[in-house]
Amino acid sequence: MAYRPAAAPTSGLPRISDSQARPTGARFAPLELKVIALAEADPVASIGAPTRFARFFERWFGFQRPAPLADARLEALRRFAVLARVTGGRLPGEEVERFLTAGFTLLHARWLQRRAATSAR
Repeated sequence: MAYRPAAAPTSGLPRISDSQARPTGARFAPLELKVIALAEADPVASIGAPTRFARFFERWFGFQRPAPLADARLEALRRFAVLARVTGGRLPGEEVERFLTAGFTLLHARWLQRRAATSAR
């Protein structure tokens, strides 16, 4: 008899269901799904380099920006997920191209865009 191991606590991260985690023809790895879930809380400002004013503001008020991920591929996934969420899935072609260059497929991109478009409603 097979059983599923108990899931580790996610500390309040949004849960991605199995149907959401398996796009047709392409699958995200468990670590990639965690990155997508973390991107749900990241602000748009986390994807660009901070301006001088932003750095001053963060130091003055004690805010801390989310640090970019060490893995370039996962950072590209986080960036794409944040932008897809903010734009409702309507990303410019160069952002999709950057995502594809990082090693993801067009199916991955379309799934994230569809997910963002349905959650924006």
